[in-house]
Amino acid sequence: MNTLKYLLILAFSTLLTGSVLGQTYHIKVHIDNLPDSTVYLGYYFGDKQYAKDTVKLDSKGNGTFDGKDTLPSGIYFILLPGNIFFEIAIDKEQKFSVSTKYNGDPTDLVKNLESKGSDELKLYVDYQKFMTGRGEQAIRLRDQIKNEKDEALKKQSTDSLQILHEQVKAKWLEIETNYPKSIIASILKCNKEIEIPEPPKDTNGVITDSMFQYKFYKAHYFDYVDFSDARLLRTQFYHPKIDRYFEKMILPMPDTVIKESRIILEKARANEEVFKYTLQLLFNKYNNSNIMGMDKAFVFFAETYYLNGNAPWADTAWLKKVEERVSEIKPNLIGLKAKDIKLLGVEDNFVSLYTISSDYVVLFFYEPGCGHCKKATPKLKQLADKYWEKGVEVLGVYTQFKKEEWLEFIKEQGLENWINAWDPYNQSHFRTNYDVRSTPSIYLLDKNKNIIGKRIDVETLEQMLDDEFKKKNNLPAN
Repeated sequence: MNTLKYLLILAFSTLLTGSVLGQTYHIKVHIDNLPDSTVYLGYYFGDKQYAKDTVKLDSKGNGTFDGKDTLPSGIYFILLPGNIFFEIAIDKEQKFSVSTKYNGDPTDLVKNLESKGSDELKLYVDYQKFMTGRGEQAIRLRDQIKNEKDEALKKQSTDSLQILHEQVKAKWLEIETNYPKSIIASILKCNKEIEIPEPPKDTNGVITDSMFQYKFYKAHYFDYVDFSDARLLRTQFYHPKIDRYFEKMILPMPDTVIKESRIILEKARANEEVFKYTLQLLFNKYNNSNIMGMDKAFVFFAETYYLNGNAPWADTAWLKKVEERVSEIKPNLIGLKAKDIKLLGVEDNFVSLYTISSDYVVLFFYEPGCGHCKKATPKLKQLADKYWEKGVEVLGVYTQFKKEEWLEFIKEQGLENWINAWDPYNQSHFRTNYDVRSTPSIYLLDKNKNIIGKRIDVETLEQMLDDEFKKKNNLPAN
């Protein structure tokens, strides 16, 4: 009975398609103590909520949601004034009635909820009532355990709480066994916790694999998720299940993300709509990631799924933009050898990235009129002075075309000990090869000109260099 987190929008999701001709939804609503009020029929989709329909109740609290299309199966909610709501399950039966009473307490809506005309809905209503009742009992028992000073009475409350837990587990098993095709059964299985065995031990009782339980849990994390059931998309549970796995269960490294995404997306192919949603979820997640190097995952999703015909729903114009973006970032992924850039120096001398011989090269793309560049440059100069004797060179690339402005900036900032260069004839293609869309832009290359850091700030650069030199000295990195 918590409030909605997102503003309801009277719009259709692009994924809610495929209405069946001749079928309609007809949902009668009666709510005591709520005359002449506007209520909404809403639905969950992924991690958001949307409004599907609206109706104004009459003076007796009656109203009807009507539509000429078929509602996709899932968990819906009826939103009342004051941002309170109760949930209903909708599957194949779409002509039914619900009634309840509101006395000021949001839990009244579930306690007084009744339905007619849908077996799926009745099962869900009964389950909600069961869980609401057990939840209230559990709260009272936890308070008693917390405040009780008599140990015997505290144990009595603890035992009662355990009985409640067993009753809930028994209810879950009953639904899964007797109604395996129901929405609520699919939800319960999706949220079912994995029973993790004890780790292996040697003859002396010492654990032989400290990572055993984590590996077991990770390997079985999706055991109870039915990827063929698109109804899960229209609940509050599928999206966080996937998101939690990628946030908590795997390392935030592009190669790991790519490997795990392949596995999950193969599971999701069991249903076209589930596959579509899962691919979009992961693509958006890593397209918007602030983790350095995660653009490799973006390229993977784009090339493996979107640009080779595995996403037939995608708009042609959008695909064109994705293709262009891939061409911009693919040449400078972390781990690849940086493209050579041939520039002119301060004395119109020839400057090539590949001719710079040092353990590390910092590529610094900047322009004097950029406010962020003005802040970053003195920080980078201080850092470069600190690491110059350790084999760190800076190739400062002026991105504009006014030589006097450039030379004045070098003098003002004291950058004479950098390798300074520019491209007055726009022939080096550094903007394309290094995805220079804004300034400042900083890259870190090793002695073989492999990219080990990209589009980082000076603070991150310092941390990376510190870690690099610690590794060289066999010291643990931060």
